[in-house]
Amino acid sequence: MTIIAGIEFHFDFDYHEINTNEAENYLKEVTYKYSSLLFNQNNKIEVILREGSIKATILVLGTLYIAIGQYGSFRSGIEYIIKDSRLLLDSVASEFIKNGINEKDIIKSKKLYCIPNRIRRILLAIENLEKKNSYETLTKEIAKIKKSIQNTCYFMDDQDAGSFILSLNKNYWPDDRRIPFYIEQYKLAAREEDVKSNPISNKSEMALNALLSNNSYQNGNPLEK
Repeated sequence: MTIIAGIEFHFDFDYHEINTNEAENYLKEVTYKYSSLLFNQNNKIEVILREGSIKATILVLGTLYIAIGQYGSFRSGIEYIIKDSRLLLDSVASEFIKNGINEKDIIKSKKLYCIPNRIRRILLAIENLEKKNSYETLTKEIAKIKKSIQNTCYFMDDQDAGSFILSLNKNYWPDDRRIPFYIEQYKLAAREEDVKSNPISNKSEMALNALLSNNSYQNGNPLEK
């Protein structure tokens, strides 16, 4: 799976005064509720809690090309996923407050730099490069871009890497023997998706609004003091 989004919260709670298992489950449940709608799939949520006043890193793992499939092109899809990551952060924070966390106890919250951000940076580099005319500059910059693409693919699922590669002009494909494998894995996965129904139905603004105004955490808030 590919890390398609990440958010982080710093709470004014003592790590040793909470039940960490309950806290992790709560964070996973709240994040999943919104991420599954925003990214149109059944995501896997990973939570990392750090000691002191609690810092919670929440990673959303899933299939990038499915999330992008809601939108037009690969390029526009990446932009929307980055915007949706911000909406995820705001939605999860609102849910915390609705469930009893005092807003003052959230010291800091932020969206993390993840794979879609890396891809966006590469696509912008390509756009800027194609405005230049110097052959020497082009050669050096293309080499840098190819290396960035290769490194980014390393941190993606094979099928997501294949989807990314196919969105690019072949001039920017890295000299990497894994490229044909990535592409084949994407094509196989895409054929399977055509056969089966999507894991989550298309994102609905009504459904998302319902979640934003809906139920509190049934068992209480395990992060509360």
